[in-house]
Amino acid sequence: MSMSPEEIQMCVADVMQDDDIENVDAILRMLNHEDDSWQTARRNEFTAAEVRAAVEALVSDGLVTPCAEQPPLEGCRPLPAGHDWKTVPWEELWFHLEAAGRVAVQQWWEREGRQKYPLDEE
Repeated sequence: MSMSPEEIQMCVADVMQDDDIENVDAILRMLNHEDDSWQTARRNEFTAAEVRAAVEALVSDGLVTPCAEQPPLEGCRPLPAGHDWKTVPWEELWFHLEAAGRVAVQQWWEREGRQKYPLDEE
């Protein structure tokens, strides 16, 4: 089943809801998990390129914040406003789903996701 770029963005945002921050590899693993995943609903695996494009769009829309290690501070922190996060290697980037992103996923799910991708509710 083909998914639009917006649908892929919502799938990415959906799997980000469980943790404070995620990297692209973790997002890809969750999307393509063998049991009960978005890959199952889509009937096709997600690619790293699709996830990166979705993350870029979500960041651009203000729904996701890019984070990275920022020495001398310890830990992963949001990149400062105005920082070109695309200059940081993808392997070093982590992403935080903002409250607006959670609302966007919920609204998309109610508006069209539930109907197009029904869950097997037993």
